[in-house]
Amino acid sequence: MCGIAGILRLDAQGKPVTPRELRTLGDRMPWRGPDDEGFLHQGQDGVVRRFGGAATSEETFDSGLPYAPAREAPAGDLAGGMGFAFRRLSILDLSPAGHQPMCDPSGRYWLVFNGEIYNFIELREELKARGATFRTGGDTEVILAAWAAWGEDMLPRMNGMWGLAIWDAQEHRLFAARDRFGVKPFNYRVADGRLTFASELKPIVLAGPRTPRAEAIYDLVARDWVDHAAETFFEGVFQLPAGHCLTAEEGAPGRPGTVRTRRWWDLDPARREPMKPDEAIARFTQLFDDAVKLRLRSDVPVGTCLSGGLDSSSIVVAAGRMLPHPMRTFSVSYDEGAAFDERPWIEQAVRAAGAVPSVVVPDGTDFWQALDDIVWHQEEPAAGPGLYSQWHVMKLAGRGGAGMKVLLDGQGGDELLGGYHRYYFPYLRDLLARGETGKFFDAFKGVAGAQGLGAAQTLAKVARPLLPPALFEWGRRSFGQGKDLVIGEALRPWVRDEPRPPHRFASALSDQLAWDMTVRFLPSLLRYEDRNSMAFSIETRLPFLDYRLAEFMFALGHEARIEGVETKAILRRAMADRLPPAIVARRDKKGYETPTDVWLRGRESQRLRDLLLAPDAASRPYLDRAQVARALEDYLAGRRAIGLQVWRWLHLELWLRAFASGDGRAARAA
Repeated sequence: MCGIAGILRLDAQGKPVTPRELRTLGDRMPWRGPDDEGFLHQGQDGVVRRFGGAATSEETFDSGLPYAPAREAPAGDLAGGMGFAFRRLSILDLSPAGHQPMCDPSGRYWLVFNGEIYNFIELREELKARGATFRTGGDTEVILAAWAAWGEDMLPRMNGMWGLAIWDAQEHRLFAARDRFGVKPFNYRVADGRLTFASELKPIVLAGPRTPRAEAIYDLVARDWVDHAAETFFEGVFQLPAGHCLTAEEGAPGRPGTVRTRRWWDLDPARREPMKPDEAIARFTQLFDDAVKLRLRSDVPVGTCLSGGLDSSSIVVAAGRMLPHPMRTFSVSYDEGAAFDERPWIEQAVRAAGAVPSVVVPDGTDFWQALDDIVWHQEEPAAGPGLYSQWHVMKLAGRGGAGMKVLLDGQGGDELLGGYHRYYFPYLRDLLARGETGKFFDAFKGVAGAQGLGAAQTLAKVARPLLPPALFEWGRRSFGQGKDLVIGEALRPWVRDEPRPPHRFASALSDQLAWDMTVRFLPSLLRYEDRNSMAFSIETRLPFLDYRLAEFMFALGHEARIEGVETKAILRRAMADRLPPAIVARRDKKGYETPTDVWLRGRESQRLRDLLLAPDAASRPYLDRAQVARALEDYLAGRRAIGLQVWRWLHLELWLRAFASGDGRAARAA
């Protein structure tokens, strides 16, 4: 797990790339790699120079390409056409041999890589059979050998998470790719004749314009949507979408450089694996266990996040059966009431797994300092306050705490297996569509009772996506939480209908889950996880996002996710003999519940008012100040349950101050 960055000069209009710029890129994300750093620079003279950290001057290559390694950066501002920057968090092959940028034996291909290839051992054996040789024990060298053997066709062979970039020093071509679900980030900007990319946004935006993108702010305020598009909250800055790759080529006299992206992986709606229920459970269990096993490959200790819910508890007990020693778990809980206290569930999971627990119990006195740090590291606004809880878990486990470098986590389980209660409603539509009226009415009554809804309300939620878009939007704006009421003049041009999941699969539930995994929810959760964990130099690994497990679940010929009011049915069956019955039977759905409403309505209420209602508030162009003032007072008085909206307004305000207005942390670090 590392931080990568780079610059490619696309044409003569772009200013040359200098070693000093490359070092600045790395210096803007040191937490992503505190163990080593390295740089690659190809000068206008064609000479490739690698310098910094564990780079040596002993390498020679037979490609005929000029190469001049050095410990230190070349003197002066040596002009060039491309360069890489790298920060290393050492996890596999801790020796200097794992240093990046890394080249293949010919010296032609150079790689910077952020992530893990979990099946690198199997790939290495396959490549050895083809004649490849290896000098390291890590996965980076395997990627280079796979690229030399298969080119872009290596991507479907890799099981892992990654953001990577490969430079062809002979053809002057850059290839970059992101893993299937986008667990690891890859951001870029094309401007002024240059392509700049990085694992984080700060190396890119602190070097150039930081104009907020109004459309993204509208989606945050009026829809609660973030990270659902290739565009970021900064104008002209993009994320390479999950399952996509990018190719960029230097221009030549009379021919401008090019940048192209394409999708290399997607869930396949046509794939089918019909099985009997017992066969499906057995296959799911085998895939899940193997996903956990692969993610335990590490040359440093591996721990796990533990919320006490079904997903994280399943990972803990699975890993506990595989390790020769007790696994360390890291959790957060609160003393503000049972709704925020997961300790009874955590203790049961720990006993079942024989784990060694660590639990942090924040009291909110650090709320503003932590929020300032979260805004800085997240780089874009977030839609919910669970980040505060996750932040404290990572702080407990990482640098300054237990010193862990690798944690397993249950991210993706809800979207893959139908864990949220909102998935009841597409499930009910599927029962009707299949003509299973008996099951429908039984499940309908159960869902209405479990959700505390009347029959009319339940029916409305089932039928809502079937309404014409205009009627749906009218209902949302008329009877929803009134999110649109607070938008200011700068956002009014962006008012439009909310997109819906496309119909691709054989069921409404699969359509919704695929949409949530690739567009609506999971991308934002992965961004939160990556930034919060890497702030403390931690790599998190997500077994539920093993692509084999995901493809299997979407290919099952029968519905294995929800049965009546039971969510995650197949996981509950698979874990029935491993977990305490009380955890298997849990129906409440939490998820880093955080008592921010308690704090903001109490001791922090005046500071909240001061921030959001200040005459010079940075969010004034985007939020109607009078509407926000009325809604805020209703919230503080307990008359309206709009805590999530208030969080979004607050995060937007602090983000604008930090990154856009020039008077926050971004300005000080630029």
